[in-house]
Amino acid sequence: MRISSRYQPVEAPESARRAEALCAWLRDYAARRINSRLIDERRCIPPYIALDFGNQGIFGMQVEERWGGLGLRNRGVSRVLQQASALDLGLGTFILTSLFPGVRPIATFGSPALKEAVLRDLATGRVFAGYAQTEPGAGTHFPAMSARAVLGSDGRYRVSGDKVWIGNATWAGVVTVMAHTVEGDRRRGLDAFAVRTHAPGVVMGRELLSLGMRGMVQSEISFRDVAVDEADLLAGRGQGLEVGVDSMCFSRFAIAATCVGAMKNCAQQMLRFAGRRSIATGRLLEHPVVLAALGETSARIAGAEAVLDRAAELLDAGEDVAIELFAVAKVAASEFLWASADRLVQVLGSRGYDEANGAPQLLRDARVTRIFEGTSEALVAYLGQQAFAPRSDLHELLRDRLAAGPVADALAACVARVRGRTQLETAGAGEAPMQRSWQLALIGHAAVWAVVLAALRQRAENSELAERARAWAAHGFEAACAHASNGSPEELVLLSPAEAEKAVEAYTAELGEVEQTLPGAKQELDPLLRPTPPRELG
Repeated sequence: MRISSRYQPVEAPESARRAEALCAWLRDYAARRINSRLIDERRCIPPYIALDFGNQGIFGMQVEERWGGLGLRNRGVSRVLQQASALDLGLGTFILTSLFPGVRPIATFGSPALKEAVLRDLATGRVFAGYAQTEPGAGTHFPAMSARAVLGSDGRYRVSGDKVWIGNATWAGVVTVMAHTVEGDRRRGLDAFAVRTHAPGVVMGRELLSLGMRGMVQSEISFRDVAVDEADLLAGRGQGLEVGVDSMCFSRFAIAATCVGAMKNCAQQMLRFAGRRSIATGRLLEHPVVLAALGETSARIAGAEAVLDRAAELLDAGEDVAIELFAVAKVAASEFLWASADRLVQVLGSRGYDEANGAPQLLRDARVTRIFEGTSEALVAYLGQQAFAPRSDLHELLRDRLAAGPVADALAACVARVRGRTQLETAGAGEAPMQRSWQLALIGHAAVWAVVLAALRQRAENSELAERARAWAAHGFEAACAHASNGSPEELVLLSPAEAEKAVEAYTAELGEVEQTLPGAKQELDPLLRPTPPRELG
């Protein structure tokens, strides 16, 4: 499956000029008006920040000018997201959540009537948008979703279902809702609906207090027989999968951009501290362990940026882009960011554990990038599945779009070797048949490194740092292929389900069931103060 940009941007020079103007504004604004630590501690983005972002056109970066947007190209959007996330990863994520799963489905797939009604307000931040796909029992797996829509005799749909982890939920005036349209007990297709949150039957649920990204609202939403007009159906009947895949792919592109910006911030902080800190052997910056940390962070940045830039180039050229490229961009950038943020904390020592210095917040914020819009494990398994298919878009991507035939051949050879590994040694079970899911995980990791390496080799940059990044990626690809072909360290401790249960039962026998049961804060209104009198008074 492939994705395209689907809208008319401004000319490339004007897009670049507008993007750089936004970046300059963000740098100045952050220095004067943003306090990231207070946003984190108070778990709230100040309303004035959201309003100022809207007035600058940030939420309309990929809305066409005729609807009040800036019409930036994908490279320009990537540049702005990197800048915002280097300043505050949480705010960068707030912007991407508003843009891609938020505004994009309506700007791209909305009917003329829907666009006329809401798109100008969305582009200028007068109204926020959300995207309701994830459910308690389903994330990116569309068939597992239970939300449903019933088409009535009046031509209106009735949407029902429960959604969780919805970014911007309680701030949103309109939410794109994914649901299966049903007739009787049979599903007729996946659809996407633009639902106004003030509509009868929309129930805002609990806010979810997360490990990181604490300033951004994430909540539950329930839909109880919500009436939706035909004009608010996105992309047409039965086209919800197209809307959903498009939204996820552009969100993965945007997550990669935020991760690259945050990694550049990690490198800045490492250098700043190491250049000033003295240890027994001299300046910390002269220690090879720190130099290796900075070097690997720079290589991670180069690798993720190469994949991201190639995706932007293809999209801005009007070409259809394989969804595998978006998957690799997201997996590589998020995994690289997590490693870089962890290394930052370590390089800073005790200062990295001090909330006042920002590194703990960055580490918390980085963690979710490996989960949202498809976990790394799920996307790696998908990439492994594509690698096993010799004529998949993944192989076409490597051979044609990235001009990396030798890398594609090496990946195909690795697949053949993994196919030949019919037995798997586990810690307690001796030899057992290799599970297909484990094969996909092994090959999927190799596929990620293959695309990163190919993207780096395709770049025109010929500096010494660029050569080192290519050598680093080649080593990563070779190591991933070796693990897939010959066995990885994880296989030495790979347990059977029975062994896992037995091990944890032993811990439980020693420690007991660890669970806190103290009551939390009272949240419910007293029955005597409710608008509706209670039936019984206790």
